[in-house]
Amino acid sequence: MHFPLTINFHDLIMFFVGTFISLFSIVDPLMAAPLFVTLTDGQSSEKRNQVARRASLFAFAILGIFFITGSLILNFFQISIDALRIAGGLMILTSAYGMLNKEDSLDEVEEKEAKKKANKHDDIAFSPLAMPILSGPGAIAVIIGMTANAGGSVFKYLVILLAIMAVCFSSYITMRVSETIMNRMGPTIVKAFTRIMGFILLCVGVQFLVNGISPLLFTALHGK
Repeated sequence: MHFPLTINFHDLIMFFVGTFISLFSIVDPLMAAPLFVTLTDGQSSEKRNQVARRASLFAFAILGIFFITGSLILNFFQISIDALRIAGGLMILTSAYGMLNKEDSLDEVEEKEAKKKANKHDDIAFSPLAMPILSGPGAIAVIIGMTANAGGSVFKYLVILLAIMAVCFSSYITMRVSETIMNRMGPTIVKAFTRIMGFILLCVGVQFLVNGISPLLFTALHGK
């Protein structure tokens, strides 16, 4: 970790934009809107807002934990940055494929379990909303990957943390107005938006793979 002598604000802004778009695309708050509306059906506005707030805070905590411990995990398991980028890219591509093919965030069994919890008035803020909807394996892979790309810069670490906060706040706002979104936009537009996010995510996953494979190919070809 180091403090650069000069601050390149343009570089930090572009790093923030890249991190935010990557994380926002894989979290995709709009994809959580239909499930949130279903699971909180019949609850008061105050209760729905409370669930949305808790889910967003849980998601921030989960992503924050992996943001802090990402380097420790890599060092403990002796995982190289290139291996992380390749694994993260494959994970992101899997998520992107599901979004492009309009697959649901939860499978049939998980959705039934979530509805059962909601009917029993159990807490659904942590599971399934925060985990795995908002902060699933793909989002965690993006965070660890971006942390590795920060190159030890304190300012870039702060930018990543700011991006996490911005995405979680966007998720909170989206869930608060999820019923309005579904009424105004409808499922067709929501799915179209999800496909757009899926395409962006596909590009991010490919870039992760390129960044991970390129150094390995260079080493193999040049023997260094």
